[in-house]
Amino acid sequence: MSTPQNPRFFSFEFVSLCLLIFLSYCNISVFYSLYVYFEALGIPQSWRGLLIGASSLATMATYLTVSPFLTTQNAARTAAVGIVVLLGCGGAYLTAASPAALLAVRLANGLGVALVSAGAMTLLVAIIPPTRSGQAFGVYSVAMLLPYSVMPPLFDWLSPAHLGYPQGYALVALALAPALIVLAVLGRRSRGRGHSHGTRPSLAAMAQNARKRPVAQLLAVNAMYYLSFASLFFLAKSLFQARGLAGVGIFFSIQTGCMIALRVFANRIFDVVPKIQLIRFCYVVTGATFLLLFFTQTQGPAYLAAVLLGCGMGVGSPSLNAFMYELSEPAFKGLNANLMMLSLQGGSFLGPILGGAAVAAYGYDGFLLVGAVASFTGMAMSLGLGSARPATR
Repeated sequence: MSTPQNPRFFSFEFVSLCLLIFLSYCNISVFYSLYVYFEALGIPQSWRGLLIGASSLATMATYLTVSPFLTTQNAARTAAVGIVVLLGCGGAYLTAASPAALLAVRLANGLGVALVSAGAMTLLVAIIPPTRSGQAFGVYSVAMLLPYSVMPPLFDWLSPAHLGYPQGYALVALALAPALIVLAVLGRRSRGRGHSHGTRPSLAAMAQNARKRPVAQLLAVNAMYYLSFASLFFLAKSLFQARGLAGVGIFFSIQTGCMIALRVFANRIFDVVPKIQLIRFCYVVTGATFLLLFFTQTQGPAYLAAVLLGCGMGVGSPSLNAFMYELSEPAFKGLNANLMMLSLQGGSFLGPILGGAAVAAYGYDGFLLVGAVASFTGMAMSLGLGSARPATR
C-alpha cells in the first residue's frame, strides 16, 4: 500500500483499520469485570492480580518478539492470526475454571491482542498521509478509546443478568469474526500495490534504530506518560473512597469524554501546533491534575481535575505517536510505532505496581505528590527532542 499523496486519510484502508481496532478493544474493555468473575469462580485472591496482569505481560513479550518481523506484506495475515486466537480465547472462557487454565487463556488473550494491534499499526503507518499524521493518529486513538465508554455499561446490562460472564466474553469475541473478511481484502490490496516498507531491515539495523537518541528518548517519554496515568487509573477508586468522594466512574467518564471531544473536534491542532509542545503541555497538565487532586476534598474540584486530565491526555497519545512517525526513517516507521505500543504496555504494567508502592510508603497524599513529580519528570525527559529533525520520507 503506497502512502497517498492526497492528504485525505479517510480511505477504505484507514476506516477498516479503525473498525478493526475498535472491535479488538471492545474485546479488551469487557475484562474490567474479570476480578468479580474470578471472585465468583472461587479463584484464590493471590491468583487474581496475576491472572489479570498476565495478558499485558504476554502482549509486551509478543510486541518485542513479533514487531521486528512485520512488514506490510505479512501484517494483515498476522492480525488475522490474532483474531483467530482471540476467537479461541472467547470460547475457552466457557470452560476454563481453574487458575492454571485461566492463566493459559489470559496469556493467549495477550498474544492475540498484540498480533492484531501490531499488524494493524504496521498497516496504518503505511497508508496515513505524512502531512496529516497527527490527525490520523488522533482519529485512530478515538477508535481505541470508544470501547471503554461503550462496553462497560453495555456489558453491565448483558452480564450476569442475561448471560453469564464467560458467555458474555465469548459473544464479544465472536463480534471480531467479520474482521477476518476485511483483513483478507486489506491483505490483497497490500500485496497488489506493494510498498517500500515491505522489505524488512536486518535485526542489527533495527537494534541500531532503537538505540538512536531521539527514538529511545521518545520511547522513554511515552512509557512515563502511561505509567503516570495507569497508576492513577487503578488507584482512583480507593483514593476517592479515602477522601470520602463519590463518582469515580463519572470522573473517568468526564476525562474520557474530554479526550474524545478534543481528538474529534480539535484534531487539526495535531498537525498545526508543534508536536513537542503538545507533548510538554500534556505532561504539565497531567502534573497539575495530580496537584489539584492533592488539595481536593470535595466533588467539584475532583471533576475539574477530570477535565484537566482529559485535556492533557487528549493531546498526549496522538502527539507522541505522530512525533515518532515523523522522527522515524521510512523503513522503521512500522517497527517504531509498535515499539511505542510496547512502551505503552510497559508503562501501564508498572504504573499500578509503583503507584501501589507509593501509597504503601507515603499514603495517598504522598502518592499524588509522587505522581506530580513523575509527570514533570516526563516533561523534563522530553527536553532536547524539540531539536530532533524529522526523517527523510
